[in-house]
Amino acid sequence: MKAVNNPWVQRPVRLILLLGGLIFCLNVQAQEIPLLEKKLSISFERESVESVLKKVEQEAGCRFSYSPSVLDVKQNFSGKFEDRPLREILETVFKGEVQFKTKGNYVILTPRPQEKKEIVISGYVVDEGGQGIRDATIYDPITLKSSTTDQFGYFELEVKNPAEENFQLIVNKKDFSDTLLLEKKSAFQKIRLKAEEIDWQKLGKSVSESAKEVWFWTKSSKGVRNSQNLDSTLSRTIQFTLVPFVGSNRKISGAVVNDFSFNLIGGYSGGTRIAELGGIFNIDRGDVSWVQLAGLYNQVGGQTRGLQLAGLVNMTLDSVKAFQGAGLINFTTESLQGVQMASFINYTHRDVRGVQVSAFLNWGRNVSGFQLGLVNLADSLSGVSFGLLNIVRNGYRTLEFGANEMLPLNLSFRSGTRRFYNFFQAGFRPESLDSPTWSFGYGIGTAPRLGKKTFLNIELSADQVSNGSIEALNLVSKAYLGFEYQMANNFALFVGPTLNWRRYDTSFFGHPELFSYSDPNIFFESENLDRRLGSQLWMGFRAGFRFF
Repeated sequence: MKAVNNPWVQRPVRLILLLGGLIFCLNVQAQEIPLLEKKLSISFERESVESVLKKVEQEAGCRFSYSPSVLDVKQNFSGKFEDRPLREILETVFKGEVQFKTKGNYVILTPRPQEKKEIVISGYVVDEGGQGIRDATIYDPITLKSSTTDQFGYFELEVKNPAEENFQLIVNKKDFSDTLLLEKKSAFQKIRLKAEEIDWQKLGKSVSESAKEVWFWTKSSKGVRNSQNLDSTLSRTIQFTLVPFVGSNRKISGAVVNDFSFNLIGGYSGGTRIAELGGIFNIDRGDVSWVQLAGLYNQVGGQTRGLQLAGLVNMTLDSVKAFQGAGLINFTTESLQGVQMASFINYTHRDVRGVQVSAFLNWGRNVSGFQLGLVNLADSLSGVSFGLLNIVRNGYRTLEFGANEMLPLNLSFRSGTRRFYNFFQAGFRPESLDSPTWSFGYGIGTAPRLGKKTFLNIELSADQVSNGSIEALNLVSKAYLGFEYQMANNFALFVGPTLNWRRYDTSFFGHPELFSYSDPNIFFESENLDRRLGSQLWMGFRAGFRFF
């Protein structure tokens, strides 16, 4: 194939030098992390502090400077640290009695002054996942002295004349719990803030109360007052209802638990033990078990067990051990054990043990099972989420920069878990500013661990490659088998071969040249004259770096 006559893209050496330069710059930037913020994973079992410092020197690549006559380094220490800053390790080893200063590659250790009228409170403010929170405010409510955390979540605050009985610090950060009081006078603190969250259970109950009062003639009726006054201790075998409070249980239906409940339009009861059927809706104050069917809406104030089906919405204000099927939304404010299926949204506020299937969105906090939907969201996942976009808060996310045999500049975002993730990607080749070659695509993959810092990458993807606007099919599908090496906690290199299959419209003559700076061997090529489709197969490569 004819190469584009452009000296920049004709020389792969320059591309390699550019990629190497970027990696070098990123490594230099990574090395600019302060020495005391370097994170280590290390453990000690009844070892002298002197031995501890030597092991830390080897892991952190630093040197400690101290006087053995001043510091007691013969005492024993036991502890285990996973991905913790060097500063925190030293504070723990020396119990806050030593202060640190850095000079180049050296960490200078000296005793913390004892005869002072003020103390320096220092430490980290972190989120629930242990990541440092930047720009949090820490202040003394008495003196109003304050400090702000740095990019690593670290702070220092000098407190004068701290009184043991009323010493307090207050920590504030937008989008986290309002305040956190510290009543422990320790020189080093690790403060964990909890993110603010919507009280979905409170919201659900608010919605349910509104739903119960949708019939204006019952809002202040005897039936409503009876339901508020009576506990659900009455029991009946069967209930027949036209609308709430117009039926066999009359004005106290909200205080009666039924074995069977048949509601022509809709019913309101204290609970159901065996089966409930509603033409439009069912509303139960307490638990429902085994079968609940409604034309539009089911609402359960307690637990749901068994089968729950509704034409539009199922709402349970406690846990669900059931199969929930809804034409629009399943909403549960506690945990789910079972299956949720909806055409729009499945929402479980707490743990999910089972399956969520929807056409749009699935949400669960800690998911053990399977999610299938356009968008899947979870805090943690031990299972598989399969969809166009999978986001796991404590899962796997990477931003990737790389090159392949077609395009020298590629950007990709991965999200999910290492067990299964999906990614969106785009590529660019600057042949000219007027009509550059570019691509966009989507893929899925898995990344099993091979060693402590190495992973295998197995991925399938497809990209549309165009020159200017998209006018015809020019799809390149890739099967990638590569290796990833984690050089640091948040940085990795990757490389590997690809098997490429191109399908393109042979009647269109404006396809871009695929290879401008490489010349792979196309070992298979065919054309379907009837359908005007061509195919090509070749081996290629991918290489670059990732941020986590």
